[in-house]
Amino acid sequence: MEELGFSEDKQTICTASGFLDSKDPMKGMCDRFIRNGGKMYDVLMAYDNIQSFELNTDIRKSGDSLRTLVPLLKASGATDSSVQEYFMNNMRLMPGCDAMHHLNRMMSTLIVSESYEHHAAALCDAMNLSPDVIRCTEISFDGLDMSESEKRRARESIVELSKLNVPKVSSDKGARYLDNKDETILIDLEDITLTVDDFDLMYQLGEMKPMGGNEKAFALMDLRRRTEVDLDRTAYVGSNSSDFPAMDIVRDNEGLAMSFNGDEYAVRGSNVAVMSSNSIVAAVLISEFYSNGLEGVFSLIGAWDRGKLTEREHPDRHLMNTMLKTFPSKLPDVVIVNDDNMSDVIKESERFRRKSV
Repeated sequence: MEELGFSEDKQTICTASGFLDSKDPMKGMCDRFIRNGGKMYDVLMAYDNIQSFELNTDIRKSGDSLRTLVPLLKASGATDSSVQEYFMNNMRLMPGCDAMHHLNRMMSTLIVSESYEHHAAALCDAMNLSPDVIRCTEISFDGLDMSESEKRRARESIVELSKLNVPKVSSDKGARYLDNKDETILIDLEDITLTVDDFDLMYQLGEMKPMGGNEKAFALMDLRRRTEVDLDRTAYVGSNSSDFPAMDIVRDNEGLAMSFNGDEYAVRGSNVAVMSSNSIVAAVLISEFYSNGLEGVFSLIGAWDRGKLTEREHPDRHLMNTMLKTFPSKLPDVVIVNDDNMSDVIKESERFRRKSV
């Protein structure tokens, strides 16, 4: 790399869901094995987010639902081979995600995925990536024993979960609060998840650590330790709540924290938000970051106009030209996020996210 004029002085970490895989793979997998599983997944994830980020309790943290889901999936017939087959046959790569290879050639690059290892394996196969570049949630369904009585209790829990609506946090003049109906949902969810946590199978999971928010932040700091690249020279691309803790760290240390079609929490952790149907936009911004740092990215966004970008110097002119050809009429929305526009960016990003799913 030194002979080519590159140096290992910057690094990229990116999520898989919503950036490399265009859909939420775990939600789709739940829908495949559990009746109303997609809705149940949304309910559990919202519960984690509210407890972790809104109420700041120790009851749940981002990613805990990945552990809660294990016995529910096991009781619904999930096996390692069937889950692997599902992901292999339902991989929906984001257009332009091959830009990952471009980034990997430029700098140290790591994928952090909250999904189970079965999805990580399918993703590596589909993108021809080495398993060494991805961190994920490690779990084997076949290695777990579950009694018939516990399977029955798990199916009962699934029925109870399917009756609940997704809890939401409301806002009024900057204040965030829960309606009475949503508080009731949280109480019901606590009862259900405590029941599941007491299953004998859960003790078999031992030290299973879902690749949730804390683990993604740990992966970020571990990469920093191994590469000795500071956070102000780190780019992080995230799309959902599990990315928020790591993005928040990168943003606060003046690195590039990019929300890519992000939910509310990803936008809140970002300093740049992208709404795009193609991942090449992120590669263009990260390439600029590699050469000219965060200020270079902000300057590029300030010139986000087809005419200006056609004439503007860029570290990778071929990459820029490819992006311009990919979007012949209207460029994707790219915004510098700050306190003044954050609420508007959240609305726009979530709108684009819903349209894309």
